[in-house]
Amino acid sequence: MSANEAHYRWVKLSKHCDATGDTPDAVHARRRKRVWTDGVQCRLGPDGNLYINPEEYNRWVENQPSTVRAA
Repeated sequence: MSANEAHYRWVKLSKHCDATGDTPDAVHARRRKRVWTDGVQCRLGPDGNLYINPEEYNRWVENQPSTVRAA
């Protein structure tokens, strides 16, 4: 995500996917499984679009256990 986008609290799902390589299906699965909380990592906007909070997304990534595999 560029410095210009960093000041937005919420970005559309498509912008989030472009910036992170995440997929819409993966995001919707996290919502469905309640891994992400509506109003924290994501939110349904008044226009019906799904928005992602980049700061909370980064916090979620940083708090996940590492899954480093030995070669």
